[in-house]
Amino acid sequence: MKPSSTPGWTIVGEFDTLPDASIIAGAIENEGIPTTILNSSLQSTLPLTFTWAPVQLLVPEEMAETASEFVPDENRV
Repeated sequence: MKPSSTPGWTIVGEFDTLPDASIIAGAIENEGIPTTILNSSLQSTLPLTFTWAPVQLLVPEEMAETASEFVPDENRV
């Protein structure tokens, strides 16, 4: 089951590109917080370009406050 359909996960950031989301996800995961990235399939066909669908970074709700500290202000939800 994907976290997007599992209660308890929340979006902490939205990014224009998959690499941007992946860098922040890596920093969050280094702190022991699990992450998942949604809407990345469009980025796989149009890499490094801006698309109409933002790439979303999700974490468990109970860890969202800590994870948000790693998300740049312009990308926070």
